[in-house]
Amino acid sequence: MHQTFYIDINEEISSVIDRLNKSMAKDNYFVVPQRAIFMQSVVNLKLLKREADKSGKHVILVTQDEAGTSMAQRSGITVRFTLEGLEPVSDVYSGDAEGDDYEYDESVSAKNKMDAKISQDKQARLNNIGSNSFYDVSLEPQIKEKNPRVVKSAPRKIPINSTNFISNSRKNTKKTETSSPLRQEMPLAYKKFQPQSVARKSPAEINYDIFRRKNPEIGKIDSRKEKTLERMFSSSSREQNKPPVQPAKKLGGKSKKIFFGFMLLCLLVLLGVAAYLLVPSAKIIIIPNISKSKIDTNIHGSSSVQTDAASIQIRAIDQVQDITLPYDVTGKSTASGKKAHGSVVIYNEYSSSSQALVATTRLESSDGKIFRLVKNTVVPGTITVGGSLQPGAIEAEIIADQAGDEYNIDSTRFTIPGFSGGQKFDKFYAKSSASMTGGSSDGGSGPAIVSQQDIDSAKAKTEAALKDKINSVISSELQAGEIALPQAEKITITKSSSAVKIGDMVSSFNYTAQASVRALVFSENDIKKIMQQSLAGQQQPQDSSEEISKIEYGNIEGDFDNTAINLKVLGEVKITPNINTEQIKKEVLGKNADQLGDILKKYSAIKNANVEFQPSFISRIPQYSQRVDIEIDTNGQ
Repeated sequence: MHQTFYIDINEEISSVIDRLNKSMAKDNYFVVPQRAIFMQSVVNLKLLKREADKSGKHVILVTQDEAGTSMAQRSGITVRFTLEGLEPVSDVYSGDAEGDDYEYDESVSAKNKMDAKISQDKQARLNNIGSNSFYDVSLEPQIKEKNPRVVKSAPRKIPINSTNFISNSRKNTKKTETSSPLRQEMPLAYKKFQPQSVARKSPAEINYDIFRRKNPEIGKIDSRKEKTLERMFSSSSREQNKPPVQPAKKLGGKSKKIFFGFMLLCLLVLLGVAAYLLVPSAKIIIIPNISKSKIDTNIHGSSSVQTDAASIQIRAIDQVQDITLPYDVTGKSTASGKKAHGSVVIYNEYSSSSQALVATTRLESSDGKIFRLVKNTVVPGTITVGGSLQPGAIEAEIIADQAGDEYNIDSTRFTIPGFSGGQKFDKFYAKSSASMTGGSSDGGSGPAIVSQQDIDSAKAKTEAALKDKINSVISSELQAGEIALPQAEKITITKSSSAVKIGDMVSSFNYTAQASVRALVFSENDIKKIMQQSLAGQQQPQDSSEEISKIEYGNIEGDFDNTAINLKVLGEVKITPNINTEQIKKEVLGKNADQLGDILKKYSAIKNANVEFQPSFISRIPQYSQRVDIEIDTNGQ
């Protein structure tokens, strides 16, 4: 079961939705003219789709409006271009929002015949939808005459739908206006319904007059709707009378080839001219024949003003600097803090010569416990006191070889196992005046023992850092052009000590060093002046330039007390011949590589030359001097 609604071109979406809601059918066909107001917005179509989904109804739009069709399909609404093939059952013919009410005869057979006749007539009318004869409703009076039992329940409204708009969309097909069968029906309509006096009217006026003649009840509608009908007919007429748009003439295939061939030829010519006039360039790198001369001279420097040509003025920088650096004690172990330690006196009864004992030398107690020297020790030889021979003696620190409280022994006598088997074994011995302490048998970590190696390493590092600091201070006090040579500096270490002694059980300690410095500084520009004066006395090649390229200082004797210095200076002078590049450029313009070589050979000042062409495939110097660049490479080989 379905119903069909005819929509006015100016009908709002609210009216369309109201019709849908009042419909009792599941499938609802809405015949919509082109450019209908409610189809100009996709929002309206989505609202219609939503209302249909809510009520469980199916909406089908019958229109030939291309823009509206596209928006409807995007909104999910089914679109048809015509009502052809649609079953006429339950169709609602009226375009009124309220619908048309018909009263039928109670006789079923008569009613069925009447419905069949009405459906056939209506289908015949709907087949012409989209043509100018759509409004030819001549069949309706006949239907009314043949069916006098049809009674209106309310004044009937003429459906205001623009069938001309539907027919206009069919004009987009490739058929010509004269070949359309719909257009061929129009003269028949004119001859049948148009009086002779109206023949000179416009097609729009003729269509409207025919419509009014066949619909006498048109005069009963208000003026606003009548004007709407007039606009519909006039709009359709203007659309049909528009001259066809002539497509722009396109260039033929042969003309295109000629045109593009000509453009390509012009482009190639322009590229060739640009390549000839702008691209070629050459860069000539000349390596001059440089000679070097050695200078060896002695220069005296003093703090007083000197009048001698080989003397310079110097000044002294005096500084006193100190530095303190922290150090970690090495040799730390899990049992290092549990070894017993103490001091002994080592005796030498062997000879009057001293005996050196290195650190870690073993000393064995009377009960067999091994201890070791903490640092290097020199045992003095025997001496004679009051006519009697006395052994040499020196105190030294020792530490147990192993951890444990059993090394906490009382004062005792020690031998040196290293002398075992010789005469020195009995003549070298040691005695402790106090017990050894600090030994423990339990494990665990403890503080390390400061060794001689820790002290020596800290001393060397601290004094080196102090010298770096002194050099940095001197550099900051140099004036522009002055230099300070290491051989002209006198650094005196005045203090170098640590806050701990060898054998102390600490994890770290500080070492302090202090030094005084006296540096003799001078200006290297004064050295260069003396070297240039010595060059003036030598014969140099004409048309050349000299440059001191290297200065080295040989033997340096500094008198720090009198603030004087004697320098032996070794210098190197680079003599570069002057080359007239502009003259060479004039001679090489337009020459090839072989001719260029012959020209450059004439200049004895030129040792070698390289040429860089741009682009690389050319081998001739350009004719224009502004495209030739000549450089002198004084660092070349």
